[in-house]
Amino acid sequence: MKRTTSIIIATLALMLVGSIDCAAQKLTFGYINYTKTLHSMADYATAQTTMQGLREQYDKEAAYNEDKFFKMYSDYIQGQKSFPEDIMLKRQKELQVAMDQGIKFREESEKLLRTAEAELTKPIEQKLDSAIAVVAKDRGLAFVLNTEGHSYPFINPADGIDITPLVSHVLAGQPLPKNDTPAITPKESELSADDAKQ
Repeated sequence: MKRTTSIIIATLALMLVGSIDCAAQKLTFGYINYTKTLHSMADYATAQTTMQGLREQYDKEAAYNEDKFFKMYSDYIQGQKSFPEDIMLKRQKELQVAMDQGIKFREESEKLLRTAEAELTKPIEQKLDSAIAVVAKDRGLAFVLNTEGHSYPFINPADGIDITPLVSHVLAGQPLPKNDTPAITPKESELSADDAKQ
């Protein structure tokens, strides 16, 4: 009986010590405004320049289609009093087809532009994700929060660190500062109101 009581007390003591150890372990995390960081990357600026060129080409073709439609419509208005009925019906059908083609082209070009943008952005996002993972592993972070959209109006700088400058180091191909060296200044470690709003 004494032995059983001793085992129970020892087990309870171990459980208590284990729970105290778990409570004493501090969970550290990082935070970053993902979109703001993505938009600051040189690769992203290059992708946006490419997208602008594509948009201009599609807009030029759409404008050509619209000019063609308005010319057809102008000819139709001018000749509607003198055209026989069968020619009038033919011209009306041609106008309808031209209008439908113009609308369809606009819709398809928007889809193609969205696909092109996703394809251009995907490798840049993967590069940023990899840089975030390098920083998180190096600093022993449990996870990284995305602060855009005012999702986290307050983050305690004693528990979380702004990893933006560290991610910038990795993206620039520079080695990370040593972990025991204060790599982040107090101002950088506090989540700014502007960053939280974006």
